[in-house]
Amino acid sequence: MEDEIKGLVPHVLSFIVSEFCKYGFLIAYEKDLSDLKGLIEPDSIAAEDFELLEAVDDKVVQLLLQSIDKVVECSKTFFMINNLDEFEVMENEEYNQLASDNYYIYIMDWEFKNYKDLLLNLNAVYFTIARLLHHCAAQLKLKEIELPDEFYDKDEFLEQYSDILDHKLSDDDKNVNLLYDLIVSLNLDLLEIDRLS
Repeated sequence: MEDEIKGLVPHVLSFIVSEFCKYGFLIAYEKDLSDLKGLIEPDSIAAEDFELLEAVDDKVVQLLLQSIDKVVECSKTFFMINNLDEFEVMENEEYNQLASDNYYIYIMDWEFKNYKDLLLNLNAVYFTIARLLHHCAAQLKLKEIELPDEFYDKDEFLEQYSDILDHKLSDDDKNVNLLYDLIVSLNLDLLEIDRLS
């Protein structure tokens, strides 16, 4: 069970990168990359398309890219501290399916009409990503794929989320702490996005 949980985490992190990338493109399509709107679907971005975002001047897009870098660094660290073979883990269909199960509990497509709506939605995007990371941390901590029903209580999460952000919640497990640190770090990007919008 522990191998499966450790295996699903990098897949979840990969999904999070895709989610931030998607929103980066949606925002860029409203301004800097408006001539590409409709040509490249934001949720089917290939690695070579990703470079387009790096050329976008929009500060929010740059903050999303910063968040992506943080998630990628977290993933590299996770592979290293657990002595996992990246290729082997990322090719594993079972790990991918378990990560998908986690991902689709929290992530949804938020409706938007314009640039301002997208910026407002980023609060929800970052919040759901924090919940997703917290979910993975709980799986690591409990060494269980299926978490108890009370875990999904939103109020309980908000209390723990505050504790994580205030560095009051830590664990003996280095993997759990790594995910908690990522939650804190991503929250700093969100605060900066809120300040800009």
